[in-house]
Amino acid sequence: MTDMPPAANAEQIEYWNSAVGDTWARMQERLDRSFTPLTAALLAIAAPQAGEHVLDIGCGTGEVSLATAGAVGEEGTVLGIDISDAMLSRARERADELLSDAEFRNADAATFADETGFDLLISRFGVMFFADPVAAFANLHARTAEGGRLAFACWQDAGANPWATLPMAVLADLLPAMPPIDPSAPGPFAFADPEIVAAILTAAGWQDVAFHACPFAMLTGSGDDPVADAVTFSLRIGPAARAVRDAGVGDIARVRLAEALAAYRSDGGVALPAQAWLVTAHA
Repeated sequence: MTDMPPAANAEQIEYWNSAVGDTWARMQERLDRSFTPLTAALLAIAAPQAGEHVLDIGCGTGEVSLATAGAVGEEGTVLGIDISDAMLSRARERADELLSDAEFRNADAATFADETGFDLLISRFGVMFFADPVAAFANLHARTAEGGRLAFACWQDAGANPWATLPMAVLADLLPAMPPIDPSAPGPFAFADPEIVAAILTAAGWQDVAFHACPFAMLTGSGDDPVADAVTFSLRIGPAARAVRDAGVGDIARVRLAEALAAYRSDGGVALPAQAWLVTAHA
């Protein structure tokens, strides 16, 4: 275990409290709809039980926390933590609307030390951004009751996720060359390699680490014009969003993306292949 100063994740905190966090909060319904199959699979493998105390890591706008609160019932508790004020605000609004007992708190999971004794730690795409993942998961291990469970979703390799790579490939000649990406650096695909993730979790004290492949169709466009909706999604969420905005090529990008995304249209809308890992472990 290594020591992590409180500011170690400062870059991520700044990033998720910028316009990015605001966008994700505004697009809450669309993102939750896109992740519906994955969320169902995560909840099934995490299996929250009545009366359990649950910590939702990187809870975002609260979808997983709210669903888990329904499973643990009045005798259980659910605490969702995140570093984005905008997304936490949306999560609290939803909890009020649903009369849910789920609690939401601004906290960095890498240094969170307010409570212990959690029976279940769960996360949907909220654990791939730690500056020091071993220290972060060791800290989370310390918050967990003996025999407690860990269940999280993380993306597999970018190449297995056309929802992320297709826009960049289609628009490559319009955008500046991207610098090489360190696959182990904090980011959405940092946990793509099971060997690396297993080593991180084992070094942090977790046992019985297991990986379960979760392929799903990621719905990016729906409504009266699902292709146009999918184009808007791609220009707001994912690696192409900022690149297109910075390059000032939005108009031509929309035309090109519409042509490419039309190939993924079906009666249900526009859905692109996605591949995630569901990772489980015990304290």
